[in-house]
Amino acid sequence: MVMRLLSSKRWGPLITRFLKWLTQVTGTRRFERMAAFAGVGSRESQEDIFNILQGYYPSDTEFIVLPMDFSYMGAGRSKQSYLDQLGELRQLKRDPLIGPRIHPFVAVDPRRPDFFEMTQDLIQNQGFTGIKIYPALGFFPFDDRLTKLWEWAESEQIPVMSHCSRGGVYFRGSPQEISRPSGSHREFSLVESNAEWTDQLSDPVCFRRVLRSFPKLKVCLAHMGGEDECDQWLSESWPYHLRQSNWLSVILGLMKEYPNVYTDLSYTGYQPKLHPLMHVLIRDPGTGARILFGSDFYMVHQHATEREFSIRLRSLLSEDEFRRISHVNPQHFLSKA
Repeated sequence: MVMRLLSSKRWGPLITRFLKWLTQVTGTRRFERMAAFAGVGSRESQEDIFNILQGYYPSDTEFIVLPMDFSYMGAGRSKQSYLDQLGELRQLKRDPLIGPRIHPFVAVDPRRPDFFEMTQDLIQNQGFTGIKIYPALGFFPFDDRLTKLWEWAESEQIPVMSHCSRGGVYFRGSPQEISRPSGSHREFSLVESNAEWTDQLSDPVCFRRVLRSFPKLKVCLAHMGGEDECDQWLSESWPYHLRQSNWLSVILGLMKEYPNVYTDLSYTGYQPKLHPLMHVLIRDPGTGARILFGSDFYMVHQHATEREFSIRLRSLLSEDEFRRISHVNPQHFLSKA
């Protein structure tokens, strides 16, 4: 409710001033960060948001842009349709100043009619670079309707980015509405909230089935599985028979087994207690070439500015290590060669 009010033109400015006052009174930046997060999210256009983002980075920085398709998540109608969102991105890609600096992905949902033809057209003819999926919105990565897409993406080496952390936005309908392909990796273990049971859709174990069929698919399982999974991995013992239950353990196993599996530091990298883990994985010969720098702008604004986020990570690494995750590895991920 607070975020919705912050995003409104009527109440947003007033509540923002109140949160800044609370920041001064309490001495904590939590309220200021909340206002900053909502302030970015309430901007009128993607161009406005891009202009904020690029101001935190050197002028020659390029950005992967990941749209979201909320049309089938059962939460009501979005303020802007997904097709309008894509229309804005097409215009930005044509802009002589912005276009060369962005790599838009296509958000794919198998419930959208003609999603495959639309994705092919955007990537082959309109300057889009890759595919984004967000399974928690209501589908498995191994949904039968996606088979043709994965076959094409593997053959053309189209990069795929998949949300891979617990939480975030999620499907609001009934579990019975979710298409469960034959031989799904597990039955739904129904729990009290949709936020919990839809986590099973984002579980990286789901991608094991996809990769068995398409072992050269280039896919980034984002967020290293999320802050909680990384913290759990550090804190607990993981005998072999339990490793499939920890998301970071699964991601590292898939990276070891499949040469085109990546992960990134987006959002999870805001947490200082996880920085030593990230540094070790970046230096590791088995994983370091497939870890990507990312922030998950503007989500990270809840904790730090974009510049704070990147400088904290950069301070841990040598110049060569930072160049690897921010330049060399992303080039390999985006390359269709």
